[in-house]
Amino acid sequence: MRVSYKWLGELVEGLPDVALLAERLTMGGIEVEAIHAPELDYGDRLVVARIVTREQHPNADRLTACTVDDGGGELLSIVCGAKNHKAGDLAVLARPGCVLPGGVKIGKSRLRGVESEGMLCSAKELGIDADGEGIVILEQGLVPGSDAAALLGLDDTILELAITPNRGDCLSMFGLAREAAALCGLRVKEMAPTAGLPSGQGPVRVEIRDSARCPLYTGLAMRSVRIGPSPAWLRTRLAACGLRSINNVVDVTNLVLMERGQPLHAFDRSKIGGGRIVVRFAQRGEKIRTLDEREIVLADEDLVIADQALPVAVAGVMGGADSAVLDSTTQIFLESALFLPSTVRRTSRRHAMITDSSYRFERGVDPGAVEAALERAASLLTQVAGAEAEGGIVREGPGAAARPAVRVRPSRVEAILGTPVADARIGEVLGAIGAAPMHDGDAFVAEPPGHRQDLEREIDFIEEIARIVGYEAIAPALPQVALTPTLLPESVRAAAELRRVLSALGFHEHVAVSFTSEAANARFRGPFDDGASVLVRNPLRSDATALQRSALGALLDALKTNVAARAPRVDLFTIARTFAACGSPQVEQREVVSGLLYGRRPGVLARDERPLVFADVKRVVESLLAVLAPGRSLSFAATDARAEYHPRACAEARLDGQVVGYFGRLHPDVAEGAEIAGEIYVWEVDCREAVAYRRAHPGLQPIPRYPGSERDVSLLVDARTPAAAAVEAVQALGEPAIESITVFDEYTGAGIDSGRKALGYRIVYRAADRTLTEAEVSALHETVLGHLTRRLGATVRV
Repeated sequence: MRVSYKWLGELVEGLPDVALLAERLTMGGIEVEAIHAPELDYGDRLVVARIVTREQHPNADRLTACTVDDGGGELLSIVCGAKNHKAGDLAVLARPGCVLPGGVKIGKSRLRGVESEGMLCSAKELGIDADGEGIVILEQGLVPGSDAAALLGLDDTILELAITPNRGDCLSMFGLAREAAALCGLRVKEMAPTAGLPSGQGPVRVEIRDSARCPLYTGLAMRSVRIGPSPAWLRTRLAACGLRSINNVVDVTNLVLMERGQPLHAFDRSKIGGGRIVVRFAQRGEKIRTLDEREIVLADEDLVIADQALPVAVAGVMGGADSAVLDSTTQIFLESALFLPSTVRRTSRRHAMITDSSYRFERGVDPGAVEAALERAASLLTQVAGAEAEGGIVREGPGAAARPAVRVRPSRVEAILGTPVADARIGEVLGAIGAAPMHDGDAFVAEPPGHRQDLEREIDFIEEIARIVGYEAIAPALPQVALTPTLLPESVRAAAELRRVLSALGFHEHVAVSFTSEAANARFRGPFDDGASVLVRNPLRSDATALQRSALGALLDALKTNVAARAPRVDLFTIARTFAACGSPQVEQREVVSGLLYGRRPGVLARDERPLVFADVKRVVESLLAVLAPGRSLSFAATDARAEYHPRACAEARLDGQVVGYFGRLHPDVAEGAEIAGEIYVWEVDCREAVAYRRAHPGLQPIPRYPGSERDVSLLVDARTPAAAAVEAVQALGEPAIESITVFDEYTGAGIDSGRKALGYRIVYRAADRTLTEAEVSALHETVLGHLTRRLGATVRV
């Protein structure tokens, strides 16, 4: 919004200089985006002059020869090309040496044999109006020789402001004057009262059919209107606001809009059918040709101003071209109304008509200023267009509903701002914004002023106190916050650790919705077959009608996408929920960590790539269970009970003997059905079951101080004996000096009987308090071998 500093100075007593005003406005939330100082210093070279004589130029049909009085004591000879002046008119004279906008320098010259000692200026030449033709004719009563630049505002400074959507009151000069006065601790000047007009019925009757959308409509009929150009002062005021002069009637409505923030509209009264105004909703398909020469088709939710038959304006947005004020207009009907902001906003957006009027109605106008703006416009029209009121002001509608008062507590002000504000200062601020505060016990009772539609709650008034007292006046202080430890659920902590470990192992996390098909649920039952599928009543897709029982289906779909993109290796994991119906209306939910491995594994050198083996997926399951339940007894057992797994490459994972998940190679039929060539290894672990074995505080183990002793042993066992059987057997001894037992080799073939296999183990012995002797280690090793031979029916290979 463009704001004239001189105009604002006429409204506020003791307005500070431009720089200080800009700082206070910006700190108060009204950002000053730019300041445009006067480009030219006219000094005494642009003055008011009286045309004493006007004669036809003797040597040019299009020129006139004038003598003018510029207040200097001698008459000057001026040659002028305009036709709109006569003897006795007051005009703007640019004396020799004056530089006009555009760099035009005025000097003495002879035009067709007649001397010209300056130039009578047009609004276009002065930069006031780009379309202004003819010289500027000033109102009578001015003194020749007085400063024309000051009179026309050419020495004015223009501020460009960014007004936030909640501050519709600042879209007018009166509103900005109130804001500047409050922020700078000044007073708004008393405005000369407008002569009040009586209420009564005029020649135009008004009917409101929806008072919720139009709570108030006022109007005034005027006659004897003389349409013509506006006086210079009026065009200057509009130019300072960035508005173009049209004619005196339209200019008056625009001036009141900028002055008071209340949109007005003037109708040619002779074009209002039946002398009747009806505020109603448009009929579907009804049309109107607007002032910008667009024909729009109205919706039945658009509020319109109509005569007895047709719309003549879109309420709060734009008038109609068929009822516009033209040069031939002699009688008008002046409208000032109050419309519901949301109604204007929807209509404006629906038809892409953003106008100065709709912009203000959308943000809310002052209900108390509706009639005052009408009276102000009527007074100006009498002054500049010779208009006379015909009848009284027509007033229809209940008006805006009263807004409740708000209690503002000084204690709450201090709590929000973090600093005490004296009660007297709070009262001053509330008074400065027009809230008329009154004491009520330990609080103030403030009434939201009509022009401040954004003040509704106590916190709104506290914000006003902060703005006007000044944010810089609030001493900075560190907040006092009580820090209490927040203990995350064990499942949340475990999931975070899982993501860290699996990402470190080279896996990428896959996230998908929990919806799947019933066919996928039949193929992947999940780690625990709890019940039937849970069906979705309103599925997002026709092929996703159930909640997933296993996350393997979604992982397999992701693998297909990656394989189609020629990814050579795909390692994915997901932490997801699975669902199963366990009898209506119960649904069993489990949180599982699932994953898959696909593609060849790298060796030491690039050419040493190897295929996936069962041990790869087993190593991953060991790693994640070490995270979920560190320090617990982990064991594995082969199983062929899972239909989605290869029957000879599937195992169950156990913690302290309890099954918590499954892993192994995906069944070839499943991989083939997904059209994926190559082996796929997968796993599923129930996080809830695994976390149940998690120690609250796993603790730390010190680094061994004493050396350990390693012994390798090769055992001949039945071919069906799993390698883990020996590990479990040794762990079952409970001997503290046995630190670990790991399998490092499996052999079948030459030298081994049919139905048998050789397993190689490495056993580490270590004592925590001393170095074991060779005799102690040998004795302990013999004990272990004896236990293994008895427990597994094994034979020690020599």
